[in-house]
Amino acid sequence: MIDIDEFPNPNRERRLGRVKEKQGIVTDMNSMVDMAFLLLTFFMLSTTMYRPRAMELVMPVPPDKDEKIEQQQAVKASQALTLIAMPNDKLYYYRGLPEMGIMETNYRKEGLRKLLTELKKEASKPVALIKPHPDCSFSNLVDILDEMNINAIERYAIDQISETELRLLQTTGI
Repeated sequence: MIDIDEFPNPNRERRLGRVKEKQGIVTDMNSMVDMAFLLLTFFMLSTTMYRPRAMELVMPVPPDKDEKIEQQQAVKASQALTLIAMPNDKLYYYRGLPEMGIMETNYRKEGLRKLLTELKKEASKPVALIKPHPDCSFSNLVDILDEMNINAIERYAIDQISETELRLLQTTGI
């Protein structure tokens, strides 16, 4: 017969003090948590949040049915400039009424910027009406709006091309 004491009993060995218990590694995480919160607070307070910069755009308000033509704000023909942005980077304009003739310019400094500076010199309160063609590229419209801001033209609006202007462009061969 086998004696019970011959089988290894880990509990008995521990009680007798022959086997030492393995102790786990103990780390104090308090200082690491403090450092994480200090860094988080530092970066939150020292960084600036991104502020989106958007161009302010004012669209013309459609007139009421009851509003008379006399009540609408009239603009002198000498102060008005209409820009028509066409496809393929073409830019046409006319001063005052379209019957005075449609001319062509470009989006560069010697084109549109020169035109706007001349308008600002000649008119005390210039008004620009921007009419992009539906097939016109968006970058051309942004270029026109940038030039409005550069030349400090305060009164401008974006509108749709009328049928009479499209017919006038077709009759001039554009």
